Amino acid sequence: MTEKFEVIEKFEITDRGAVVVIDEVTERVPGKPYKVEVSGTNNEVLTTEAYKEWFLRRTPEPVEKEAYMLKGLHKKDLSENTSITFI
Repeated sequence: MTEKFEVIEKFEITDRGAVVVIDEVTERVPGKPYKVEVSGTNNEVLTTEAYKEWFLRRTPEPVEKEAYMLKGLHKKDLSENTSITFI
C-alpha cells in the first residue's frame, strides 16, 4: 500500500543531508529505512530511503511532527511543493 504526504517543511543537516517534515503522525518505526519516492513541481521523481525522526518545535506550544532524513539527497534536490510517497 502506498501513502503520499505533502512536505510542510524541508531543511538540511550538515553532513547528513535533507530532512522533510510531514503534518501527520504514523505508526512507522524511527530509525528503520523506508523506500520513498520524492516528487515536486518539476515532475522529477527521486527514489531513496527515508529514516523517521521525531521533530519537536515549541512555538510557544510544543508541536510534534514526523521528520524523515532522505538518504543521499540534499535540500537543493527538493523542488517546491515536494511530496513523499511510501512505496
